[in-house]
Amino acid sequence: MPKFSLRGFKTDGRGVNHVLGDLETAVMELLWQSPRQTVSDVEGNLNQSRKLAHTTVLTTLDRMFRKGYLTREKEGKAFVYAPRYTREEFERGMAEEVFGAILKGVGDPALSTFVDMVGEDAAQLDKLEALIREKRKGGAK
Repeated sequence: MPKFSLRGFKTDGRGVNHVLGDLETAVMELLWQSPRQTVSDVEGNLNQSRKLAHTTVLTTLDRMFRKGYLTREKEGKAFVYAPRYTREEFERGMAEEVFGAILKGVGDPALSTFVDMVGEDAAQLDKLEALIREKRKGGAK
């Protein structure tokens, strides 16, 4: 599972944008839709909605590779990039990192706050109850 730095966690983000910047989020979305792209492929696809310098795309992909979000393989003279994790794996890793840090820090108040928040939506509360039942029976995560 991916590990994330909570230092950059943005409470106003949506989905993976909680831990990634706007450009990194756009890159992940693009590569989840169509993995195995070169820098030029990513640049061309991103430039359909915004204008970015080639070096900006190159630096972003390299940084995301070094952070462990992407894989890359050399094909000819170019690197081909792909997501290291599926969207579900990435989001689960992000949630584990956030909840783990919160539970270590404040424990019981965090759990009761979570239940209070979930309890405002009957469907979410039902889902939480089902997940707890499944976990008690030894079910998978």
